[in-house]
Amino acid sequence: MLSFYPGPSKVYPEVLGFIQEAFEEGMVSINHRSPRFEQLLKSTLESLHEKWNIPSDYTIYFISSATEAWEIVSQSLVERKSMHLYNGAFGKKWAHYASQIHPESVSHAFDLQASLSDISGHIDFSGVDTLCLVQSETSNGTGQLIQRSDYPLDPSSIIAVDATSSMGGIMLPWLEADVWLASVQKCMGIPAGLGLLICSPKALARAEKLQKRAHYNDILLMEENRKLFQTHYTPNVLSIFVLHKLTQYLPNLTEIHVQTLEKAKRLEDFWKNQESFELDFLIQNSTLRLPTVLALKGNPTVIQHIKHICLQNQIELGNGYGIWKENTVRIANFPSHTAADFEKLLNTLRHGL
Repeated sequence: MLSFYPGPSKVYPEVLGFIQEAFEEGMVSINHRSPRFEQLLKSTLESLHEKWNIPSDYTIYFISSATEAWEIVSQSLVERKSMHLYNGAFGKKWAHYASQIHPESVSHAFDLQASLSDISGHIDFSGVDTLCLVQSETSNGTGQLIQRSDYPLDPSSIIAVDATSSMGGIMLPWLEADVWLASVQKCMGIPAGLGLLICSPKALARAEKLQKRAHYNDILLMEENRKLFQTHYTPNVLSIFVLHKLTQYLPNLTEIHVQTLEKAKRLEDFWKNQESFELDFLIQNSTLRLPTVLALKGNPTVIQHIKHICLQNQIELGNGYGIWKENTVRIANFPSHTAADFEKLLNTLRHGL
């Protein structure tokens, strides 16, 4: 089955060999406090910094998932009040759980066709110490430009960004935020079960200021172990090993970024020229379309027919999510998806509809 589901999605075929290699080398059984693991973690972090062009003073932590990172941000970094700007289901969920931890936290929902820069001038940011944004909203396929200058925040405020469906697939403006979070089952092309939390020096300074150590996953405790090239709890060593091998195997993210945009354009051009399919882009403004997840809207009957045709040809497309569940279909465009994969998908659609 060829999966274009927007996560978990297609795994790099090389992953099978890396898993076998990990088994043969005994990596799946090593102690996470051992020198061997410390070397693996050190090498993995170095590879990510190099291949993804992450600033050298930003710190990478491995956790269980991006959704866990939502809680870590609230538990470790929010001083009193976070603000959440969202236009989709995952941003809304982040806002909900944050408000359970910090009742003074606030949120603002905005229109699907609007950008963050469009709405920021109409919002009161007073008292906000942590701004939480979603760069890649998987539920509807919107991709936002992240830049600090859009927000009249106090200089001491920090910005946290959910980039779950884009990290590893496109270049991210690391310096424009203090916390970036994601999971591996999308653009990183490996099975689910590992998350990344990337923090700026400013974010770590906030953690030091607050001195929160009430939770096992508080950043200060994570940082104590990271300095030893260890993790705070027993990690998914296999996934870390596979991620390490993949970052060494794959080109620099600048090259992957270009490939992602080229494939996205191919998808968009195809749908623009297929009026008989009676589908339209859910995100009308092309500059707001997430290049890694394309969402198309239409009559639920047409949507179901398209998914059925693809399944008959061993191709899985993504269902709609939340309020768009019945009338949208989502197509992932992750680095693991090759040009040949898209040729198979588009040929199936041409001949089946």
